[in-house]
Formats: sequence, structure tokens, C-alpha cells
Amino acid sequence: MRTEDEQLLARLEQMLQPKVPIPPGDGWAAAPDLLLYLVEQIRSRRPALVIEAGSGTSTLWLATALRAFGIPGRVVSLEHDRDYHERNAGEVERLGLGGIARVRLAPLEPHLLDGQSWPWYAQSAWEDLSGCGLLFLDGPPGLTAPLARYPAVPLLAGALVPGSVVVLDDYGRDEEQALVARWIQRHPGWRLERLAHRKGTAALHLPDTHPA
Repeated sequence: MRTEDEQLLARLEQMLQPKVPIPPGDGWAAAPDLLLYLVEQIRSRRPALVIEAGSGTSTLWLATALRAFGIPGRVVSLEHDRDYHERNAGEVERLGLGGIARVRLAPLEPHLLDGQSWPWYAQSAWEDLSGCGLLFLDGPPGLTAPLARYPAVPLLAGALVPGSVVVLDDYGRDEEQALVARWIQRHPGWRLERLAHRKGTAALHLPDTHPA
């Protein structure tokens, strides 16, 4: 792990003081600079619901942040891979975060969008969700389909509250830049913030009120 990452993780630990050490993530996990940004968003926005596409170490940090800041919210993480689901759900329980976070098994299934079929998380895993103040997108993996994360906004926009934020990892990749451009076309009132994180991050800020 790079020295900068170690310093950022130490800052997170000092800020949140997890009751049990949070394990380091693998190569797929959100980098520490992005984790710190997400935690800062939770502290400032105090979301009642955080939805995460793709579970992992970030699930643990997000839930720990809600607990540390005394926010009566919850994290719902969607995971299509059974092994990752089992592992990350187990970590949630090991860290005593079961009352705050849930990892839902959500196999990829076809969704009809823009006249074509897109594989994304099963509707049964997210159709009950509403009141989301922070949507974090780090899945599905890009190898599952072209523009694999595109369906997130068309399918979950109705669950977002005014003034919420959509955060996308891996914005340094061409595909993520292309799908963000599509999202902006659908929602021209959303403001794009580009963050110079290691893997690139896009943050889409929704207006404080619904359009008339």
C-alpha cells in the first residue's frame, strides 16, 4: 500500500474510530481518497439512505461513518456475486454494523432501457428503496457489459431526494466518462464535479428541488 493511502486510512480511522479494525480492500475496492470523500459527504449531507452498487470495504466505511456521526440512516449495498455477498455480509456482522448496513444479493438480470437490454442488479433487490441522499456506484464490474454501470441512474433516479449526490468510481476510464455524459443528457440540471482521485471520481449533484 502506498504511503499516501496509509495516511488517508489513518485519517479515516482517527475520524471514525471503528470498534473493530476495517480490513484493507482488494484491487477492486474504492481507494482511500474516494473513501474519505464519501465519508465527508455523509458527514455534511446526513443521508437517511445510502445506496451502494457493488459491495466491499466501502460498505463498512459508509456504515461506520453513519454510526460515528450519529446519523439515523442505513446503507443498502447491491451485490451480484454470491461469494462477495457472503464475504461482505459476514464482515458487516463481524464489525457490529448489521443494524446499519445490509448487503443484498442481486444477480444481474436484463432491464429494457433506451430500446435495448442492459444487464444490471435484480429489480427485487432495490425496488423498495426511496429517500436516498447518496448513491455510490462501484459496480457491476466493467467486464460484465459495455457501459455496465449506465443503468444505475435511469433505474434509481426515482429513489433520489432533492439535493442528493451520485458518486461514480473509476471515472478515469473512457466508459465511465461516456456513461456520465449520457446521464447528463437525461438530467441536464445535474451538476458534474470531477475529482482528481487516483482512479478518477465523478460526483453528480442534484438540484435542491425537483424540477417544476
